[in-house]
This record gives sequence, structure tokens and C-alpha cells, in this order.
Amino acid sequence: MATPVNASVIKAFRVLNAFTFAGEKLTLAQLTKRVDINVATLHRFLLTLEHVGAVVRTPDGAFELGLLLADLGGRVSVTDALHNIVQPHVEALAQRFGETIHAAILDQDMVCYVAKGEGSRSLTVITHIGKRLPAYCTGLGKALMSQLDGEALEQCISRQTFKRFTDKTTTSVADLRKELRLIRRRGYAMDNEEVETGLRCVAVPVPGASVRLAISMSAPTTRLNQTKIREVARALQHHAEQISEQISGKAP
Repeated sequence: MATPVNASVIKAFRVLNAFTFAGEKLTLAQLTKRVDINVATLHRFLLTLEHVGAVVRTPDGAFELGLLLADLGGRVSVTDALHNIVQPHVEALAQRFGETIHAAILDQDMVCYVAKGEGSRSLTVITHIGKRLPAYCTGLGKALMSQLDGEALEQCISRQTFKRFTDKTTTSVADLRKELRLIRRRGYAMDNEEVETGLRCVAVPVPGASVRLAISMSAPTTRLNQTKIREVARALQHHAEQISEQISGKAP
């Protein structure tokens, strides 16, 4: 029989997750609207979190995140934490399809691999964790960029240095914007021989994650036709949703 989880701990982290940015100050009434906890219980949680330094009370009686969280955060490597969550998923996908699976984060104008599942098929992709590639012409990069909007998107696009790797590489801002709109509609991104001739990549963003993250599958074009692309996209989306739940602490 599985050991039951502690519901109070889960609720405490829901309270902490209600603060959406550094320095945000929220009143008890505002917090009540963001978390599904009654006022009396929420107030007890806040008093306990204040006692341990996870939140602090401002002079006007509101609450903000405390220095305890900054101290704990300083002890965590984001890439290591993501790797630990994502690695089982990329390995499961690699085993299912026999192809190379990657997870990556967006770093300025580049994508950086944080996890990899090795394919068992011939002609697999030779890469390594920590490898960086341009965002504008990779499936992972375009999946990640499709989640940006406003100033964040404009800054990311302005950092791109368009270089032609193959005759199919995206090389203009207009073409990139058009493709990002398509990705948002259909839910997945493609690198169709843009980086290497004969190699395709399907990628999906991890929805709602606090860190910009995407997962992908790369394979030779001979093994990744349109029917297979749709199947792979669905599988990637399924795992992306599970990863999102684990990152946010909503997974059982």
C-alpha cells in the first residue's frame, strides 16, 4: 500500500505558489481568491509560514515571500532539478519510439539540452546534455518561443542571428513569426531538415511550467513521416502535461 501524501504540506506549497513574482505583496483577501482554502485555515498556514521565514508580513499587513525561500533556492541547481524530473519521461519516450528524445530550456537566443533519452535505432542523433543550438531553426527552440508573447518574444526574436544551415533553414523574422503562429494553432513545432539534411524533429512546450521547457523527438526523415509526426506529437504532449504537473507539485 502506497504511503499517503501529507495534505497540509501540499496546501502550504499552494499558498507559496500563489505569489507569482519576486516582491509581490498579497493581502489575506487576495490570497483567498488565488487558493482554494478557507480564510481561517489560510490564515493559520500564513502564520506558520511566517514563523519559519517562508513568508514575511509587510508593514501594511500584507504578505510576501521570505528569505528562507531565497536561501533554499540558492542551494538548488535549476538544470539538475529539471533533469531529475524530466529524465524518466525522455527515457520512456526513447524506449517507446527507439529514437532520440531531448528536453531543453530557453537561454537567451539559444536552447540548452537538460535531458536526453538515447535511441535504440540505427542513425541516432549524437548530442549531449548542455549542448546549445540556435532557437530560430530548431524544433525545441520554436516550441519554446511559441510560449512567449509581448516584450519577451520581441527580445528573443531580436537576439536571433539567422544563419543558413541547409536550404530549408528559416532565415527571416517574417518566416519565423509565421511559423510561431502555426505552432500555437497546432500545438507542436517542427525542425524539417533545417539544421541537418535528412533529420526531422518534433517538439512540444511543457505547458504552464515556471521554467521555459520543451521536449522533442529527432529522427531521420525516412522514419518520421506525417502520420508518425502526429503520433509522436500526441505522445510528447502527454508527457509534457505530466512534467508540468510534477514541476508545479500537482502530480500525485
